[in-house]
Amino acid sequence: MNYSKTLGKMVQRFREQASLSQADLAKRLPFTASRISRLESSELSLDIDETVKIAEAIGTEDSKAFADYLHWNWCVLEAPTFDHPNLKILWKAEQALQRLDKLKDDPEIKNVFIKQIDMCRNQLLRAAKYLQCTEHSIAFMGSPGVGKTTAICAITEELRDRKEEDLNRQIVLQTGSGRTTICEVHVRRGGEYSISIEPCSYEELRYHVADFCEYLLNKTQKRVGTEPKEGSGISAEMERTLRNMTALTIKKSKQQDGKYFREDPANNLVEQYPNKEELLVELLARFNSPHRRRTSITYAPLSSISPMKWISKTFAQINFGRHPEFSLPKRIEVSIPNSVLGSDTINIRLIDTRGIDEPSAPRRDLQSYLDDERAIVVLCSRFEDAPSAAVQALIERAKEGGLHKAIRRQGILLVLPKEGEEQAVLSDITGEPVNDAYEGREIRQEQVQTTTLANLGVSDMCIDFMNVRTDSDCKSVRDSILSAIYRLRMDVTEQITVLVDTADELIKNKADEQVRIVFEHATKPIQTWLENNQQTTGEIHRVYEALLEEMDSLRYAASLRASINRRGNWHNFDYWHGLGFGARRNAVSISQTQVTELKGIIKNALNDDDLEQAHGFLRQFLAQVEDAIASLFIDIQQVGETAFAEPLRGDHDYWNKCQQYWGMGRGYISDIRSETNTWFSAEARNARHEFLKAELQKRWIKMIESLAQHVQSTPTSTQIN
Repeated sequence: MNYSKTLGKMVQRFREQASLSQADLAKRLPFTASRISRLESSELSLDIDETVKIAEAIGTEDSKAFADYLHWNWCVLEAPTFDHPNLKILWKAEQALQRLDKLKDDPEIKNVFIKQIDMCRNQLLRAAKYLQCTEHSIAFMGSPGVGKTTAICAITEELRDRKEEDLNRQIVLQTGSGRTTICEVHVRRGGEYSISIEPCSYEELRYHVADFCEYLLNKTQKRVGTEPKEGSGISAEMERTLRNMTALTIKKSKQQDGKYFREDPANNLVEQYPNKEELLVELLARFNSPHRRRTSITYAPLSSISPMKWISKTFAQINFGRHPEFSLPKRIEVSIPNSVLGSDTINIRLIDTRGIDEPSAPRRDLQSYLDDERAIVVLCSRFEDAPSAAVQALIERAKEGGLHKAIRRQGILLVLPKEGEEQAVLSDITGEPVNDAYEGREIRQEQVQTTTLANLGVSDMCIDFMNVRTDSDCKSVRDSILSAIYRLRMDVTEQITVLVDTADELIKNKADEQVRIVFEHATKPIQTWLENNQQTTGEIHRVYEALLEEMDSLRYAASLRASINRRGNWHNFDYWHGLGFGARRNAVSISQTQVTELKGIIKNALNDDDLEQAHGFLRQFLAQVEDAIASLFIDIQQVGETAFAEPLRGDHDYWNKCQQYWGMGRGYISDIRSETNTWFSAEARNARHEFLKAELQKRWIKMIESLAQHVQSTPTSTQIN
């Protein structure tokens, strides 16, 4: 590690913490105060030996620990900084890895231990890399208008303007009754206050504007009394932003009778361009793409307004399409200079996901956070309907995708009551309203845990309540989220501790014949099971059935229409993600019994006191099994996404037929479902279906073979002779 630029700053930090002046420190060393000053400013370079002497002279616990740290020799892992929150356990992992690497060439080692050593080493590397990274995402999910944005601002001090009395003015990022933010919004720590965007590509923009054209033409049909087509495929927030970007903002004026008159300039434009293609060309020209190339903007320290006011104003301009230099964003990132949620050691990213208005639709963005082992998923619901239909659908989807354990471990149900809602709860005993909000929350929490969450199999999921007007609630939720992150990291810390102990046991017993026999006895049932389960035994269903089910569950025909327009690539209904998830769900279902059997065999061995010397290895092998299964599910999902991509995406007849169903009256979703079922059921698709089945079996076999390598018994040199 290159310390040259940091050693001087570290010396200065320890000296100041010890309340020593440069002159005071110079008296303890053969240096002048002037030299210390030049060393701290990096005007003179410091080597490690010299830094150790200075740190020891300062004499504090931290400075002496830093002196020790500088002597640590990192050969396997990348050296973490001295301030890393998991420095000590990472150093333990590094030392164990060095010992294991030396063990590989030891002639005394029994061959039965070779694979165990490799597995232990790989698990140590994986766990250490998890801890080395301090980045964690906190993804807020829920229905539009549930209060995700408000909740994020309420727990983030730099996004809440305490100088304002009104709550709506305190919240820096725009909120309302829902459908306010145009896209996913991230909040992270950066060097300064800034806002950046990931803009939509031209193709994505064209699709959005095409939807807008269709919406405007549909409105005109209604206005002139002709039969309109089925509902529009554009959200309220997208309509508002595109109107602002194309100078079609609706104007309101108050009449003499006190009523408001709405003037929509889009009506005149549609009369000028009644043809969709012509209207599309006109709107794209109005969009003025060549002048919308900017992707970031930074707060000027000498600005006349505060950083919070600047973020609020600039975010609103970009989000509402009122900034002339910014294009339509598909992601907005807000950077603040100080730590997020008050954590200086963990690099936290808060994510305000798009609202879930189609609970059962395949959403790639949400799945990515459910799959992320570093992410905390905050499932937001109103007090009255917690957990909401959207949240229940997410939990069900996580379970179907093999993430039952993960959603319980990484999920938080955040209940957001409105003022007075808790006090309106009726007591189970008296039937009268409760005495206070705390009692109302207790009753509601018990109801949620013992009914809905219990039915979903996640009754132990963390539940938090937050009234955003109550500071103690905001602090409690902030602490709860940080605790969830620390639990994730503590689990890995404990895993490293067990792995280090296992490594030391392997080293200690490398030549012990009795221990070799215990290991062979412990792993024999596992080997037998693996030999007998080279194939999956469950029934394999066709993956497109999941896509059809998701179509059946849609609330809005427009969601499917938007996906058809984009040949399946739509964030709110993604054909390819739906097919991939169908393959994943299939893999989870058919492997469940076999995986449960294998885990049961390992757990039985762990409960056998006679096999205690192999327990450390068995715990890590169980973790290896869980990692392998999780990887299998994700791998199969990727195969499912691509298996039909080329033939379906390139089938112009299918997409053209689906396009023609729009505007033919009710039943659009069922028409598309029927057309889709016909396409996948055709004989021409049989080869693809068989390919998927074969790929699932192939990947299962590969996983079994990989696991078998960790428990196989190789003959010793004595047996060979």
